[in-house]
Amino acid sequence: MNILLTGASGLLGRPLMKRLSDLENLDSLIGTAHSRLKAPLESLDITDEKAVRLAFDRWKPDLVIHAAAERRPDVVDRNPALAERLNVGATSLLARLTAERGGRFVYLSTDYVFNGSSPPYGIDAATEPLNAYGRMKLAGEGAVRAAYGKGAESQPPSTATGVPWAVIRIPILYGDVETLAESPLTELAIPLLERRPFKAEDWASRYPAHAEDVARAVALAVRRLASGEGGLYHFAGAERFTKYGMACVMADILGVDRSLVQPDPHPPAGAPRPKDCRLDGSRLTSLGFSPQVPFREGIRRALAPFMA
Repeated sequence: MNILLTGASGLLGRPLMKRLSDLENLDSLIGTAHSRLKAPLESLDITDEKAVRLAFDRWKPDLVIHAAAERRPDVVDRNPALAERLNVGATSLLARLTAERGGRFVYLSTDYVFNGSSPPYGIDAATEPLNAYGRMKLAGEGAVRAAYGKGAESQPPSTATGVPWAVIRIPILYGDVETLAESPLTELAIPLLERRPFKAEDWASRYPAHAEDVARAVALAVRRLASGEGGLYHFAGAERFTKYGMACVMADILGVDRSLVQPDPHPPAGAPRPKDCRLDGSRLTSLGFSPQVPFREGIRRALAPFMA
């Protein structure tokens, strides 16, 4: 099996490269990046159709895992045309080329496809994104289904048998970061380390997902695809926090007085955010999967390189 992973230099891509390298029947694993290219990753601009077609001819992937995206809602709002090319256009191109070659496809989506008013959300729940980022990721899901033909489009999201694609919706992501600004969670540590008072949003419920746990879920979906089982999965974070609550945990880890952090009970400024998009992860649970990294442990490890 030849695997192509987009976004391999990112917060999720890095642990995914490690996890995928342990899969059985692996002939080659090609990780691509564009703005943060490091060996052994390959350079690829996935918004460049000619470059992508040449890459497919060269690498001949049997499975494409599409993790590259613009995930910051406010950045999406500032440059929607560029975000559309990456989040929708590139997704459609990659899925179509994979389907044309008879390959399988895994797409990383988001809990922001829901409006946050009626959690928990099962895989058959109605979608209603509140912001452009959520709408683009939902359009990406539709592009994947469309690439595999009318039969795939007409099947309900819960269909599991004979579907050569998987969509995995995940909540807010964190993990071992290269910079504190790489995750919207670890960036909360910046003012803490500077001993600078600040407000942290205490309005929306978040269910943080450690990148290593998500990589495990993706690897499980890949193995199920190999046996003919695909469709939609929800990754359910095991713990509930607001950003204020997470900042307090980080303050304790960093040995900083919690009084530096003040709770802000209002919705965040910028692109609209849903209040509570808790996902129902029962499908993954039925396959024996559960998150293994508690938030306090995961965030302590993420912050450790910056504590000195």
